Amino acid sequence: MGYYKGKYQHDGLTTTLKHKGRMTLFRFGGLVVLFGGCLNLIQTARRLRKPRPPVYSSLRNLKSVDYSTMRKLVTVIENEPEGENCRWVEPEMVNQTEDLFSTILVAYPGSGKRAAFLQLEGLTQLLTQDDWSLNDRPKDAKYAFIKTQYPHHEGVWAWGGKGNQTIYVLQNPRTALQTYMFLLHEINYADGWMSSRLHRFDTFKVRPSVDEWIDFKRDRFTREVNSWSWHLEYWMENGLLRDVFTHNLTNPEIMDGIMNPSIYTEAELSTFQDALSDVNATFDRHCVEGDMPYCLPVAIVSYEKLMQESTGPAEVGKLARVIQNQPSMNVVDESVWKCVWKKVIIEKDTGVRIDSDREGPDMETYRFTVGEVETIIDELERLKEKYSTSQLSMTAPLYEELVSYLTEYIADQYSYLHSL
Repeated sequence: MGYYKGKYQHDGLTTTLKHKGRMTLFRFGGLVVLFGGCLNLIQTARRLRKPRPPVYSSLRNLKSVDYSTMRKLVTVIENEPEGENCRWVEPEMVNQTEDLFSTILVAYPGSGKRAAFLQLEGLTQLLTQDDWSLNDRPKDAKYAFIKTQYPHHEGVWAWGGKGNQTIYVLQNPRTALQTYMFLLHEINYADGWMSSRLHRFDTFKVRPSVDEWIDFKRDRFTREVNSWSWHLEYWMENGLLRDVFTHNLTNPEIMDGIMNPSIYTEAELSTFQDALSDVNATFDRHCVEGDMPYCLPVAIVSYEKLMQESTGPAEVGKLARVIQNQPSMNVVDESVWKCVWKKVIIEKDTGVRIDSDREGPDMETYRFTVGEVETIIDELERLKEKYSTSQLSMTAPLYEELVSYLTEYIADQYSYLHSL
């Protein structure tokens, strides 16, 4: 969690509590009773649920207790045309290796990391871990892929120094706000690890009522639009600390407050930021003190393009090329990449639900006002102008790709405006 230790993170998926000191016998006994009651509730809930594919791919029919990070997902079929030359099989746990190369998938909450990590798993036969470790696998193991929303308050830097590179998964901010809110609804706006875990099988199932969507926009639209762009800036600038509201440089103390919204109100954070003067550029310690060699993404992919048949296989190619030839990365042959994409997106052979599996009101009923769309356009235009010129040769290709995506998102907002 950046600079925190032992502080509370409320809202959504993000509360982590670090208890210190010895507990009294009375408190321990109460905890045992409470835990026992929770287990009974969980068992009852499991008995009442109808059988359905679990959300987390790591929980699908794993017969071995050797919780490692490798499995067999794709079998190549010879002499078949491209797109038909592979078969998806059930996971098979095998031993992991010590030199496993680890890629961090980062995105604003709800922005299609799931679609990306399923492709990576299919390409490599390796598993993905969630930054909050909501599944049943060991938390101290090293995984090939880790997905996170950090530094958004829904994420946490839980991988320590085990990450080797990052990939950014970008989604249109208008639909990203929707999918983020849908996820919050499905986990009943959980405010802690345990409550989030109890709802982990309820995600990607049901969209909320339109009234609930309107309430969410009223309370959080402005902040979350700013969070979307702030999150992108953080990773595109190697962990440079910025204020979420003004996007000006900030210090670690204010960054702490931004990542823990239950500590300070927006008004308090704005007051603190306004009082700053002569702020020096400060980078997240994870990015400069050795946790990762570099936080700047090695690639950026578009969720929208990843989901479309005309562009999906090409986006998968971007994912594959940045993990090829890395330690313990046995990427399937390029002739199978299109087939992997098809098995995940079209045929849905993974057993893992994605955005399109949700039921409920039609997506078109979750509307935005003209003013809200104009706010999104302003942010997109600001980012496009900012990243259109790169002063560093190493960032130029990444920024060029980003600007291309931002340009498409801007055009989409205007098309949406014309439909209102």
